[in-house]
Amino acid sequence: MAKPKITAELLRELPKTDLHVHLDGSLRPSTLIELACERKVKLPAMSEAGLYKKVFKESYRDLPEYLQGFAYTTAVLRDAEAIEQVSYELCRDAQAEGVRYMEIRFAPQLCTHDGFDVLDVLKATARGIERAEKEYNRKPAIRSGAEPAFRAGIVVCAMRFFTEGFSPTYAEMLAALADLPREQVYGIASEAVVRSAIKARDELGLPVVGIDLAGPERGYPAATHKRAYELAHAAFLGKTVHAGEDYGPESIFQAITDCRADRIGHGTWLFQASRIEDRSIRDRRSYVERLARFVADRRITLEVCLTSNLQTLPVLNELRKHP
Repeated sequence: MAKPKITAELLRELPKTDLHVHLDGSLRPSTLIELACERKVKLPAMSEAGLYKKVFKESYRDLPEYLQGFAYTTAVLRDAEAIEQVSYELCRDAQAEGVRYMEIRFAPQLCTHDGFDVLDVLKATARGIERAEKEYNRKPAIRSGAEPAFRAGIVVCAMRFFTEGFSPTYAEMLAALADLPREQVYGIASEAVVRSAIKARDELGLPVVGIDLAGPERGYPAATHKRAYELAHAAFLGKTVHAGEDYGPESIFQAITDCRADRIGHGTWLFQASRIEDRSIRDRRSYVERLARFVADRRITLEVCLTSNLQTLPVLNELRKHP
């Protein structure tokens, strides 16, 4: 029997799940320009070609350079209309690619300002999702059960690191807690966003399904956010952590043990003993073998993001080098 031919059309039509997609990393370039013009946000370029050349490049020096692009996307996502539009468009784009269940993650606290809090941001996101769901799911084939319906949930991101310039919310928090060590403030901020996520789900009925921890790993350990993850765990929220993307295997272990992660975002260096930086780990090969077994035995899902890794990790300049 001949093998079926794998075509782009077939891949689009196959029903898929997308567990790791960032709302503020998924704006249509045309929409980013439109929103920037309307809201008087200055971009490095005001054409799609210019944005692809200066911001949304095929490769970057490192993850921090890659993350700089989010400063422009979050700058235009500061009101309900923009957030609802972008959420709606992301869902419609995903539907066109054959995605039938998607978890949209982002840090709503980056979009807040006076009179527009985290719950307002999440409500706007949910409206965009609901609109896209209704439009797609009214198709006769879906109503008859012949095709799967589209659904989307929200994963609320805490931040490993932030400064005053990230958002007014963070500026106010850092000013109010100026006497505390920065690491402690990071943890308090994460607890606050988790409490908002729980309230959004339990009191407002919004489709919040989990929490995430995003941002650079190096120098900003997941253990700082242990209390926030304990709150999420007690509330039966899903728990994922960006780990093993910008740091070694020990970061993955910390995410699982300190934050009780059900899933690991990326986990790129899980098998790479050479990436271990903790000097107390003497037998590196044995460590990664045991860690991989630990992950597998507990059925911890790895959200492997091939295209993202090729963009942010220069050493992976072609797909066949991906571990």
